[in-house]
Amino acid sequence: MGAEIRDPVRKRLAPHRRYLPTETRTAVGVPGPRREWGLYPGEPEACRRQVLPFLRSMLQLGLLVAIFKRYQIEGRAFLALATLALAALPVHYLAPYRWKKPLFLAVSVAGLFWVFGNEVAAVVLGLAALLIGICFLPVSWGARAGCLAALAATLAAARSQSLFAAVPATVWPVIATMFMFRLLIYLYELRHARAPETLIDTAVYFFLLPNFCFMHFPVVDYRTMQRGYFADDVHAIQRRGLQMMFRGTVQLLCYRLIYHELLIPAAEVQGPASLVGYLVCNYLLYLRVSGQFHMACGMLHLFGYQLPETHHWYLLATGFTDYWRRINIYWKDFMVRLFFNPVVFRLKRWPQPAALAVATVTVFLATWALHAYQSFWLRGTWGLTAPDALFWGVLGALVLVNVQLDARRSRNRPAARSRARAADAATRWIEMRLLAIRGFQTAATFTTIALLWSLWSSPSLADWLDMMHRGLLGV
Repeated sequence: MGAEIRDPVRKRLAPHRRYLPTETRTAVGVPGPRREWGLYPGEPEACRRQVLPFLRSMLQLGLLVAIFKRYQIEGRAFLALATLALAALPVHYLAPYRWKKPLFLAVSVAGLFWVFGNEVAAVVLGLAALLIGICFLPVSWGARAGCLAALAATLAAARSQSLFAAVPATVWPVIATMFMFRLLIYLYELRHARAPETLIDTAVYFFLLPNFCFMHFPVVDYRTMQRGYFADDVHAIQRRGLQMMFRGTVQLLCYRLIYHELLIPAAEVQGPASLVGYLVCNYLLYLRVSGQFHMACGMLHLFGYQLPETHHWYLLATGFTDYWRRINIYWKDFMVRLFFNPVVFRLKRWPQPAALAVATVTVFLATWALHAYQSFWLRGTWGLTAPDALFWGVLGALVLVNVQLDARRSRNRPAARSRARAADAATRWIEMRLLAIRGFQTAATFTTIALLWSLWSSPSLADWLDMMHRGLLGV
């Protein structure tokens, strides 16, 4: 009691002195930040270091790396980067907060050199520096976007016509998977951001460590990535990342089982049973993509970047808009942000059904074009085939119908809720009926997507029709 009386009364700081740097506050008689266990001065609470939780994370990551090595999951490049992450994680964890981003960037660049060698990595670094440098030119946004478009056209001509024979062929897919979509998002942010972006945040966004073993990489959103950086306790973020990596491991092992043991070639389809088996297994090959995406985002979680899930039980979708929301969520968000929302905003004076229809058609036309664009950079061919056009056209039409139905249901929802309250006596019957309807919708959606997927993966429309003829009629 006496000690409390003898202590001086703590004065309230003036507003202009509350957020001064540490050395300035100390100079004016304000005590500086106290050193706390597990934190360097000035670090956020989310960075607090704890021995046991981190050792658990390291043990789990070590077990995953052992599984990767034992079952040769995704080849040498992925194992090399997973091993690099395992070795670099303790250094990154113990480093001060201000050094964590530069360290992650250094680890990513080291992974680039380890996987692709000095020659390819040096050319990729040079082209990346040129692209990022244009983004920081002291000119208008339109001038920077025009310079980047001209450079992209030049690089596309160089890839298609081999103008730069000295450039290794591996350079094109590597630089493309880093920039072809994320640069569009970054330019969008530059146009709408209120403050300039930092060079370190920009470099980290394009040099993501797992990107160098997965050419098909999730379209990570720049602002979401920045906002998620140490947005929660670091150990909680790492646990979520390890869960994502475990889920990805299971999906990749299931993919391997289906591909090597269960899938039959399309040419061997003969009769309804073999057709059903082929359609289901061929569709389930997408487990490789979802597994890779979970692996990539899970690895980013280990270094403090909290990101949303990439897929959400897409095999249980109950409709085509539901399917679009569940599968490749990053791509859906990318298309909504850059195409759907701007179109709807421009057509806000139109009737809602017409505006939604135009926006949906725009999204699927853009999706088709951007997938062809992706195919050009990764494989060297545009991939504008009849099965490809039919796949996106039919899927877009189905989503368009569902969008209109969902919009109509949302307008009628209050009346439906009032009727549901009046029918409380038959709640159990209603629940059973809704469950049966949901099961039927899930089965119908799965069947339709499996059919479309078989069309998309066929070399030509004639081959797909021939396979369906043999499967349905057995001849």
